[in-house]
Amino acid sequence: MTKEQFTTKILALEKSMYHTAIAILQNDDDCADAMQNAVMTAYKNLPGLRKPEFFNTWLTRILINECYKLIRSRKNTVEYEERFEPSTDTDGDALESSELFGEIMQLSENYRVPIVLHYIEGYSVKETAAMLGTTQAAVKQRLLRARKILKERFGERL
Repeated sequence: MTKEQFTTKILALEKSMYHTAIAILQNDDDCADAMQNAVMTAYKNLPGLRKPEFFNTWLTRILINECYKLIRSRKNTVEYEERFEPSTDTDGDALESSELFGEIMQLSENYRVPIVLHYIEGYSVKETAAMLGTTQAAVKQRLLRARKILKERFGERL
């Protein structure tokens, strides 16, 4: 893969990467850091990508690892109010400002990340399981439980 192809793919995946990062980190500044680290790591390890058709899944897995690495390194430095403050970045995207997205962001990380990867970013259960390092059955169970929680919160509106 050439430098130009890599750049094109990264730009095309920017919004998807943001959705994944915000689902884990819930902080715009941390998302930017994680995304930047993931792109740098991916570029350095690009020769190790055996199947270019899995670039999106590979990059998402790197991003998820970077998010968790960031959480571990900043574990005691993030205030509760900052962590759960809604995004103030208004780029016109209705998803981030929607009531449903707000409720998704209130779910525990165990449910929030699979919901974002599967329903918002469109990854299959198999791809989501691979990205999260878990089984397909576990992903299906988390999706089911998350839908149940959201249904309870929204009642008939969902």
